[in-house]
Amino acid sequence: MNCSASSNPAFLRQPAQLLIIEAVPPWWSETCTVICDALENFLTLVCSLGGPCQLPLLSIYAVTSQQKCLLPLVTVEGNLPRLLSCVGMLRSIPSEGITVELARAGQMLREAVLESVECFQQRLRFFKTGIQGDSTTCIEVTVVTSRPGLGLVYLLENVLKDDNLRPVIIIRVERLRIDKKFSLDVLPPEDPKWACSSVPLAERRVPVDLVEVENNVFAVEEIFKEWLRKYTGPTEHIRVVLESERSSPNPVYLKCDMRERLISPSLLALNFTEKPESLCDVVSVSQVPRIWRPIKVLYTSGLCQSLLYGLPLVIYPTSSFKLDFNETEINQQMFQALNHTLRHHGQVLLLQEVPTDMAKGWLSLCILQPCPSFNMLLKPVVCQELLLPCPFPEPMRETSSDALLFIKSFLSQMDEEDVLIPSSLSTNLYQYLRTVLVPKTQCYSSASSIHPATHSDQPQQPEGGEATASVQPHQLKTPPNTHTPRLRPPPVLRRRRLVALLKRMSLDNNDRAAPPADRHGSDENTNTGRH
Repeated sequence: MNCSASSNPAFLRQPAQLLIIEAVPPWWSETCTVICDALENFLTLVCSLGGPCQLPLLSIYAVTSQQKCLLPLVTVEGNLPRLLSCVGMLRSIPSEGITVELARAGQMLREAVLESVECFQQRLRFFKTGIQGDSTTCIEVTVVTSRPGLGLVYLLENVLKDDNLRPVIIIRVERLRIDKKFSLDVLPPEDPKWACSSVPLAERRVPVDLVEVENNVFAVEEIFKEWLRKYTGPTEHIRVVLESERSSPNPVYLKCDMRERLISPSLLALNFTEKPESLCDVVSVSQVPRIWRPIKVLYTSGLCQSLLYGLPLVIYPTSSFKLDFNETEINQQMFQALNHTLRHHGQVLLLQEVPTDMAKGWLSLCILQPCPSFNMLLKPVVCQELLLPCPFPEPMRETSSDALLFIKSFLSQMDEEDVLIPSSLSTNLYQYLRTVLVPKTQCYSSASSIHPATHSDQPQQPEGGEATASVQPHQLKTPPNTHTPRLRPPPVLRRRRLVALLKRMSLDNNDRAAPPADRHGSDENTNTGRH
C-alpha cells in the first residue's frame, strides 16, 4: 500500500483502527485459534495490496487478567513481520485461568481506548504538516468479545460517557457466538445492575454498536475487511439524471452511493494470472495449454454479477493444424453440444485450474457461460480471500404510483434497440488521448508542416486545360520510392495454406524416396512424351 500514491479524497479519509480483543476464560479457549488465524490472514492480505493506502494505522490490545498493548499505533505498510509477531503473542495467551468480571473488563477497555486516543493525538500533532496528518484525523475502535448479552455495550457507554473521545467516530462490539455451554463455576459473576442500563442518547459521546458474528475464520475475517471500506465524505457518489416531460423544466436526479464487492487482484503485489483480461494473462508462457476442470454446475439465476470481475474472453473451438480432420470435427461437435445444453437448461460451469506446477499455491476460478452463437464466454470469479463483506440487500418495497408514472414516462421517450451495437457508441477517446499525450504546440507545428506537402501531392492537369481519361482529377498519384503495403490473408486462410504447403512437401519427399527403376522409367516416358 502506498499512502501517498493518490490524491483522491476517497483514500485520504481512511481512519486509524484500534483492535481490542477480550482474551479471557472460559471463552478464549473456543475463539483463540479462530481470531488469530483470521487476523493473520487479513494482515498478510492487506500488506500485499498496492495502490492507495486503505489501512494507514493499526493498534492491537488484549484484555486478560490485565490490559496488554501487543502493538502500539504503527503504520501497516511494510510492517508485516512485526504484525505477525503480534499475532504470535496473541496466540501465546493461555486459555485457562481466572475469569474476569464485567466491571473489571470494562475498566481495562476504557484504559486501552484512552491510551490509544492519547497516542493518536500525539501522532497528529507530530505529523500535522505531513500527508498522514492531513489524511488520518479519526480513529475507529473494534472490540472482539464472546460475552453474552448487552452488558458490555452498556458498560462501555457508562464508563466512556465522561471522557474526551473526540477523534473516535464509532465503537463496534463484535460478539462471537459460541454454541458450547459452560458450567456456572467457570463463568464470571452476574453483571452489575448499573451496567445493565443504556445511557441516554443525549449523553453518549460516541455511538456503540453491537454485531453478532459466527465463530469461524471467514466471518471474523469480514470484521477486519470492514476496515477497507472507503470513506468518501457526506456527499453521494453518483447522480443519474432522469429528464421527462412530467419533470420539465426541472429534471430528477437519482442520488446513489457505491460499494466495492471485492478486492481487485490487480492490487496484489505478486505476479498472479488470476485476472484474465487479455490472452497474455491466460496463455501459459511455456506454450503448454492450461487445463481447467469443471467442479460445479450453477444456474444463471443464482449467479450474482458482482462476484465476477475483469474482462470476459471469447472462446471457440480450436483450428490448430496439429489436429487432424476427425479430431477437429469431433471437438467442434462436443463444443457445440456443451454450449447448447448449458444454454437450454440455463446453466453455467464453474471451472478451476488444474495445477501444472505444484509450487503454485493459488488456483484460478472461472465461469464458462454459453452463448447463442458458436462461442462461449470465460469470466473470472472472485475467491473467498478477496471477498469484501456486504450486507444482505433490502427486499423490494411497494412503490408509489407517482414514481411509477414518472419512470414509465421517462422510459417511453427513450430510444429502444434490441441489440447493443458498440460500433455506434463513441466516447471521444482518441481526441482525449491526443490532447493528453501530444502538447498543443506540437499539434500546431505538425499541422502546419503537413498542409504544404498535401498541396504538392495533388495531381496537376495537363497543358491542354482538361484532364485526360488516364488521369482522374480526384485521384492521388503514388510518390516514387514508396511501397504499397500488402494486405495479409486472415489467420484461417494462412493456416490452410500452411497445411497445403506441408502436404505438398510430404508428397515431394515421397517422390524423391521412390526406387531408381521407377525414376528411370518415368524419365523415359517423359522423354518419349517430349519427342
